[in-house]
Amino acid sequence: MHENGRNLLAVGRSTTNGTTNRMRYVSARFGWNRRAPWLLALAAILTAACGDDEPTGVPEPPDSVPESQLTFLRQDVQAPALVTYDTTVIATAGQQLDLEIRYAALPGQDSGEKFLEFELDDESLLSYPPNHPTRPGQLFSPGDTVWIRVVVDPQLLIATFEPSGLTFNPTEPAEVEIRYGNADDDYDDDGESDPELEVEIDLWRQGNPGDDWERSGDLKDLETDRVRAFLNGFSRYGLGI
Repeated sequence: MHENGRNLLAVGRSTTNGTTNRMRYVSARFGWNRRAPWLLALAAILTAACGDDEPTGVPEPPDSVPESQLTFLRQDVQAPALVTYDTTVIATAGQQLDLEIRYAALPGQDSGEKFLEFELDDESLLSYPPNHPTRPGQLFSPGDTVWIRVVVDPQLLIATFEPSGLTFNPTEPAEVEIRYGNADDDYDDDGESDPELEVEIDLWRQGNPGDDWERSGDLKDLETDRVRAFLNGFSRYGLGI
């Protein structure tokens, strides 16, 4: 797939004979855009059309694993600190939101490198959490507001989004991007640099503490060391292998 002259590569899923197949593309270059959910749907259709292909013998990576089977990426000891590890903003229905968490600027830089980006379109907010004190489970109307909090682990590339239970429009989902350019390149924590394992890095989500982690990365760019996912609700997200 191509967008603005760049290669846009996505992840899709299809079901063949009751088995879910994950189609994983790793991109060299691509541009983010709000039409990407439609491109993912197209990718899933194309995968379904190829569902009768002969099996390759290569097992599909699991889509859900317990935390004990994941190794989360860690911030490199030489990486700058983040400007903040705990931030809160107000999101307003009918308005776009772009929240960024960056590393502290190095000498000579106006701003540090980006670590995390969270985006809402003007139609992304769908309904309040079921435990909201004044609007439990109610749909958003233009002008309605909600507090959004992002807490980042000080060592691991994991971020927790609140409030739990907040839902987003599936046709205009929220988007989160986490970058790993400042991560320790010992990706599997075996004491050695593992550049060959970069292709295995993915974004994982955990609905509640103790739950299995689910693979959730939708777009990955190895050239700029970033993974992006489309969100229908809030959860805990982390980069790992």
